[in-house]
Amino acid sequence: MQTSRDGVHWTPKTGAVDGIPSISVIEPQQFHLPEDGELLDAIVIGAGYAGLVASRELAIQKKKVLLLEGRDRIGGRTWHGTIDGFNYEMGGTWIHWHMPHIYHEMSRYGLQNDWIVSQVTGGQHDIFTLTAYGHQANMSHERETEMFVKTWGTFCNVDGTFLRESMTYPLSANLTTKYDHLSCQDRINQIRDQFTQQEIGFLEGVLLQMGGGPLDRMGLTDALRWYALGGFTGTGLNDIALSTRPKCGQSGIARKIFDHAVRSGLSYSFSSPIAKIEDGSYVTVTTRSGKTFMAKKVICTIPLNVLGDITFSPPLSPLKQAAISEGQTQKCNKIHFDLAGPDMKSWASLGSPGKGLIAALSDNTTPANDTHVVTFGPSADSKQGMKLKNNIEGIKNALYHLLPFKREIKRIVYHDWFNDEFSKGTWCYLPPKWVSRYLAAMQEPHGNLILANADWSNGWRGWIDGAAQQGIESAAKVVEALDSARKSSRL
Repeated sequence: MQTSRDGVHWTPKTGAVDGIPSISVIEPQQFHLPEDGELLDAIVIGAGYAGLVASRELAIQKKKVLLLEGRDRIGGRTWHGTIDGFNYEMGGTWIHWHMPHIYHEMSRYGLQNDWIVSQVTGGQHDIFTLTAYGHQANMSHERETEMFVKTWGTFCNVDGTFLRESMTYPLSANLTTKYDHLSCQDRINQIRDQFTQQEIGFLEGVLLQMGGGPLDRMGLTDALRWYALGGFTGTGLNDIALSTRPKCGQSGIARKIFDHAVRSGLSYSFSSPIAKIEDGSYVTVTTRSGKTFMAKKVICTIPLNVLGDITFSPPLSPLKQAAISEGQTQKCNKIHFDLAGPDMKSWASLGSPGKGLIAALSDNTTPANDTHVVTFGPSADSKQGMKLKNNIEGIKNALYHLLPFKREIKRIVYHDWFNDEFSKGTWCYLPPKWVSRYLAAMQEPHGNLILANADWSNGWRGWIDGAAQQGIESAAKVVEALDSARKSSRL
């Protein structure tokens, strides 16, 4: 197994070590590159789920397609590393059969039985810990659920029907933007008098885990859409989107898609970051090293917060430029901890204001029988955020703030998404007014260029499913355009 340049892992013995072994690393890094001056049918930029699915869809329909990726691996913001036999999901993790596009991929590759349930019962400390405004309380998971249903449900019940009327079809492209002018902080202010300070701290922790914060920069629309996607119930979102993950790891699914594409004729070049995209009668893509490639169509899957680093000629539309300038808010830290022994395997926690981390949940045990805990912090550049580089002691203290009692930390694993030039953040959560102002514009083609990323998908926007959806839809548009042009040339 190759070691990616991405990721950091720490133990008391080794200290912090850059790079994590992963099946997502591609060798060789280049394969079957086009001849100089060769005009391809399509170029796909980015090997996250959107780019992988788009590449596969084009390749299996016999299009000449080149995949370009800046990293040494596939997966983008969704990949796993393997250390001592355990898969650490560095980015996107949880999927479910209620997520239609990614479940289609699971089924397609015979992985429909390949599931792990993350949060298990039966541990010695089968409790939830809430650390809110200087007060820490341990409670049962039943009490945790009651508090979640009350706070999250009230927060999202803006129309008196728990969104059943306002967002009846949450996968639709025509979801209401009636509440898009509001921030999550605005909504908390509307309902604050219905809750205790402890419940407000709980709700703030939930929201900051979702969108990174600060709360006044987080649009209400995405929170409401997530509630609707959860089936209009208080626990639905957690049941669907924070419960099950693939045994093979996310890179296991991504590898299936990539290998299928390569078998079908895909060419590729990794460690090839893009500098410029020029559109005319065909599209020219230039890498930072000065290498150029040409294609009739280009699908660009670069994340929202990174698009501003690319030169587009002609320039993108004013609305697209404004959308990119505004960006998305979620720049959180996701950090894995292995705690000595299995007794914390049923523990979970929220905290607001946190001290670098605001959420933790145990996710099974490692082969060494230690508890694996996944934690999240608010956006790294926010007031309560935390920078990761050269900060192992700060990372440890952030977890100690959430724990009900101090435990031995045997391993720390993370990817510094905030300082990653190819992501500049994690999953997408949009600011107020972004959806009503920019979503339709981002989904429109720009000449021979299509922008395709989970950050502006419909349905499960910001999630793995949204990325797969964007890959399917963008490839279909390219195939239709290419086939239509070919038919016209024959007339």
